[in-house]
Amino acid sequence: MKIIDLLEEDKMIINHHFISKKRLFETMANLLANEHGESLKIYHSFVDREKLGNTSLGNGVAVPHGKCLAENDLRACVIKMAQPIDYESIDDVKVSLIIGIAFPERITKQHQELMKETAYLFRQHRLYKNLILAEDREQLTDAILKGFQLCNNWS
Repeated sequence: MKIIDLLEEDKMIINHHFISKKRLFETMANLLANEHGESLKIYHSFVDREKLGNTSLGNGVAVPHGKCLAENDLRACVIKMAQPIDYESIDDVKVSLIIGIAFPERITKQHQELMKETAYLFRQHRLYKNLILAEDREQLTDAILKGFQLCNNWS
């Protein structure tokens, strides 16, 4: 499984206005939830994970994630911020792109590999630059797909 397989256009937001991390996590939880009660569980998993340490990757990207879903369930969303935000990043660069991932409560080596590959993909400066220039969901999807293909050609 690759992050590109999980991303759906209805799970993407362009030009999101930042209020706080907690509101951002609420937005992601609502995007990822399939039913009403599930969004609260996803939200708390993101907050709990963030308490363990900042989920920024550096280079203007953060990947908040949490373990909260049933076995064999995995979901992702992408939020492009209207303005770069202070996410308390590891490199002090403001964050413009958020990739939220909800994992099953029991993760496997496949899930760990997905997270590793996602971090590698979204650390690529060329991809980041194209994502920031995207003006709609289709352009965002195309930029991610091209970045994914380019990274696969490197390996």
